Amino acid sequence: MGSVDQGGVQVSMLSLISTVLLFVALMASYRLFMGPTIFDRLISLNVSGVILSIVFIIMSIDTGLGFYVDIAISFNILNFIAVIAFAKYLEGGDYR
Repeated sequence: MGSVDQGGVQVSMLSLISTVLLFVALMASYRLFMGPTIFDRLISLNVSGVILSIVFIIMSIDTGLGFYVDIAISFNILNFIAVIAFAKYLEGGDYR
C-alpha cells in the first residue's frame, strides 16, 4: 500500500486509517459510559466492537498475517452473541 513521508518517518496509509478508526471507537465508547439509557450503552458497545474488528482486519492487510482475520471473526461472533444475550436479559424473557 501507499505510504506518506512525514519528516523522515514513513507512515502507512492503513496505519493512519487504523488510528482514525480507533479514535472513532473512543468517541463511540463515550456513549458507553455517559449514555442516558442502557440501550444506548449496548449499541455503543456493539459499534466499538465492530470498529475494533475492522482495525484487526486492516492490521492483517498491513502486516500480511492472516491470524488477525481469525481474531476479528471470533471477536465479531462473541460480540454478536453477547449483544443478543444482553438484549434478551434486558427484555426479561425466557432463555429458551
